[in-house]
Amino acid sequence: MFACDRKLDIVGTVVCGLFTAYGGGVLRDFLLQDEGVYFMSHPYLFLLCVFLCAFVFYFRGLFRHLPSTIFLCDTLSVALYAVAGASKAFDCGSGFIMSIVLGAIVGVGGGAIRDSFVGEVPGIFRSSNFYAVAALGGSFTYVLLVQFGSDPTGAAILCVAVVLALRYLSVFFDWKTGDDPIDLTPYVSRPIKSFGYIVRGLFLGGGKKERRHYARSFRMKNASSEKAQRRHAHEEEDAGSEGRAGNEAGSNDPLAFMR
Repeated sequence: MFACDRKLDIVGTVVCGLFTAYGGGVLRDFLLQDEGVYFMSHPYLFLLCVFLCAFVFYFRGLFRHLPSTIFLCDTLSVALYAVAGASKAFDCGSGFIMSIVLGAIVGVGGGAIRDSFVGEVPGIFRSSNFYAVAALGGSFTYVLLVQFGSDPTGAAILCVAVVLALRYLSVFFDWKTGDDPIDLTPYVSRPIKSFGYIVRGLFLGGGKKERRHYARSFRMKNASSEKAQRRHAHEEEDAGSEGRAGNEAGSNDPLAFMR
């Protein structure tokens, strides 16, 4: 459907389908360099993929009315590819971290290669609902459970459940990977600069300028606080004198209690 929406012909549709299906696995196998490329030793799966791509191309109208089913199948494919990638990487002794990474690469790498092939920024690199995050979460779940001795079948089922949950919850609550992150540089640079002034003034010598700056600011702060205290005291004295004058005037007026 991706290729059909972009008006590609039958060749482009089949190639996009092959990239999506095998791109992540081929990349994993090249990185592992262990048992060769998987799809090269399973030609019947290659022919099945070609047949499915051709069927979707010529009967695309059947699938345009099934967006929910397509979404479910897409999410399941990400989950199953993540399981396949993480399990093979773990069995090859890639370790905890790299098994998680390779599982995520297999889960979403094919789609990224397909997007690049048609000249688009891969969807996993843009602000969107959880896709690569879901693959990472599922791969992490599988590797963590297998690392601690859990049954691989149960770990795979839980991996699929985690991917489905993350993907559907991100769509339901509109959780997205942001494309405009907060810049934390100002929050970090200010305390670092202050610490640098202190270090230069205390340990490196030549900190006279910094010490004068801090002394001047300290004096100005103390002077402003003293002025504020005096102003507050004057205001309290003025308020007290006005109140006493009002009480004296009221004591001379016999009808003051009626007002």
